[in-house]
Amino acid sequence: MVVEGGGTRTFKKKINEHYQVSLVEGSIELRKLSSPEYGLNIHSSKVTLVQSTVLPSELCPYALNRGALSCQFDGAQEITILPIHTWISKTPQDQRQVRHRFEQRLNILHLEEALADAVSTKDSICWEMLINIALEHMNVELAVKVCQHSGNVKLLTSLRALENLEEYLLLQGYILALIGDTDAAEASFMKSSKPEAALELRRDLEQWDRAIALAGELQSPLEIEISKKYALLLEKRGDYRQALSYYEQYLRTSTLDTEQRAFAKAGIARTSIRLGDIWKGKHLVIECSDPLLYRECAKILEGLNLHEDVAELYVLDGQVEKAIGIYLDMKNFPKTLSLVEKIESPKCYAKYARALEAERKLTEAAAAYVKAEDFENAVRLYLGPLRNPTEAFSIIRKARSLEGAKLASRYCKNKGDYENAIEFLVLQKRTEEARELAQQQDKMDMYTEQVADVASEEECSKLGKYYEAMGNYEKATAMFERCGNVKHALKLYQSWGTPHAMEQAINMVGRQRDEGLTNELLEFLTADLEISNKSSPNLFRLHMVLGNYEAATKAALLIAQKEQESGNYKIAHQQLLDLCKVLKREKQHVPYELSKQLMLLHSYTLVKTLIRLGDHKSCARLLIRVAKHISNFPAHVVPILISTVIECHLSGLKRTAFEYATMLMRPEYRNQITSAYKRKIESIVRKPEKTEEDETVTPCPFCKQHIPETQLECPSCRNNLPFCIASGRHLTAEGLTSCPACKFPALLVEFTRHIKAEKSCPLCHEEVALSDVTEKPFSEV
Repeated sequence: MVVEGGGTRTFKKKINEHYQVSLVEGSIELRKLSSPEYGLNIHSSKVTLVQSTVLPSELCPYALNRGALSCQFDGAQEITILPIHTWISKTPQDQRQVRHRFEQRLNILHLEEALADAVSTKDSICWEMLINIALEHMNVELAVKVCQHSGNVKLLTSLRALENLEEYLLLQGYILALIGDTDAAEASFMKSSKPEAALELRRDLEQWDRAIALAGELQSPLEIEISKKYALLLEKRGDYRQALSYYEQYLRTSTLDTEQRAFAKAGIARTSIRLGDIWKGKHLVIECSDPLLYRECAKILEGLNLHEDVAELYVLDGQVEKAIGIYLDMKNFPKTLSLVEKIESPKCYAKYARALEAERKLTEAAAAYVKAEDFENAVRLYLGPLRNPTEAFSIIRKARSLEGAKLASRYCKNKGDYENAIEFLVLQKRTEEARELAQQQDKMDMYTEQVADVASEEECSKLGKYYEAMGNYEKATAMFERCGNVKHALKLYQSWGTPHAMEQAINMVGRQRDEGLTNELLEFLTADLEISNKSSPNLFRLHMVLGNYEAATKAALLIAQKEQESGNYKIAHQQLLDLCKVLKREKQHVPYELSKQLMLLHSYTLVKTLIRLGDHKSCARLLIRVAKHISNFPAHVVPILISTVIECHLSGLKRTAFEYATMLMRPEYRNQITSAYKRKIESIVRKPEKTEEDETVTPCPFCKQHIPETQLECPSCRNNLPFCIASGRHLTAEGLTSCPACKFPALLVEFTRHIKAEKSCPLCHEEVALSDVTEKPFSEV
């Protein structure tokens, strides 16, 4: 036997080549030797016939080197090249010859040289053949090179992990796994130092039957994970009883975390339901609170026709609409209603309503249609079988339903209810039809009321002319204003001429803000001002509406003056107070004349309150203030002077009492003195007492100069001083408040005393709670 390149290999180095040469009946036979003992083949020891060559009988071969067979012949040496090595002495001329040489080199395991030929051919079949031979002979290094050249990234990644693997059986197992011989790979792994690799192989291939057997045999910690996946596989296969057993076994494992326990419970729930234990399965589903599990088990229960249980799970999963659909199919209306009310979905209410109507539960169906905002069907039921038109009309008016109005207008016309018929025709914007019906049935007022907000300019003009012809100026002017014919509307207001007409005209001018219209009304109101006083309030209102506060103030003063001259002090007082409040609200300056006139009127009206409180001294001082301006009170000159004399006398102001008593003795006043006071006043004049205490002084709030407390002008700083509405005195810099209603200032002590006694503001007469009275700085009041 002649062996080429004999010897063995270390495991990391390139696999050597081993051949057996035999002389058989005059022929030379060359065989490859492959044995796992030498790491040459992953399968088994074998000898493969490579070539058989006939030699002359006189030749005696003794050595073989790279295809060159050395023979002896009569003491001489002769070298013969074997046919399988002819490529050694030849150069390929084309790709076909390269491919032939590649196959020869591959056959005799010259793998490195075969790699060079494969690179030259770039043939995918060559790469595949070379990789298979390299792996078969466990030449990982060469296989890696082939993958790099061929671009087989997936296999390259796997082989990289094997490059430094020293143990033969492990390497053999991994390579067998790569080429798909799973059973042989398992056998190699089990003999190796890492038998758990066999378990990992079966697990990765999801061959759970064999994996779980290996896990038990090896007592591996992977047994839990594999049991979990095996249970899932059994469940998918439909072997629910065995799957349940594995799930329960898995749940009993003490090392499970929360997620793993939830997985086991979910599996038990699914398999229990499939095996008929519905109560147990549903209990575990609810315990897990997993949306995915809700849906899985709902689907299982649906397949078992357990619809109520399915609906319960849909509710837990938040799929309430699906649950409602199931309950409706079951005609379980109480549960349907509870769910529909919970989500308040118009779509669900509509389904519920249709189901109720189909069952002739018409009252409930109508209410559900309303909730679903399906007003047409609700109106249809109320006008039809339920015979409740009042409810139908209420729904239409509230929802403004056009379809419902269409049904209602037809119903009302048939029933002779023309007013409602007109209303619902207008709601549908069928104004022509509505007006014709209104004229036929003498219901134009009703029609106008309904159409006013939606009518076109043309429609409003027609209505204005209609009412003008009928002499109904109020409605005619309203319609003309709506259609934009404001000049004609103003002429009608002037023709109408009533106080209400003037009020409406002023409001219209204020809304229009048209200079020409304003001037026209001003001319009308001022035309007879010198002849009659009736236009003065209208002028005031017009200026207020227009925001012309200066002119409004003049008009208000004129009105107040005329009322005051007539002795209507309360009316004049209220007129001036209202104007002051408006000016303050609009952040306008309150003119001095207005403030002074209000102060005088208020001083006079405050006297009665002070008399009730027994404060005669303050009462006397206020009457002195009024008496100094007695010309502003022409209707009550004598009564005011008499009151001034009496209160001054009671308060010890003898000199002042004598002065005004002497004034009353003038011929023009003497005969007007009532007998009750005449003798007293005459006595004061005959026996004069001219002693009198000086008036109490308090500091000016601006300059702190002390001045008489009822004096409202500071001689030092020349400021007009604000007055206290509760006492008539001027304000000081401290101890102040204001009325919560009218915001006018007051001395805190005096205002509090007045509220305790009268319960209302002395100026605006609005009720005031004592708890609302708080002290404020001078800057705020």
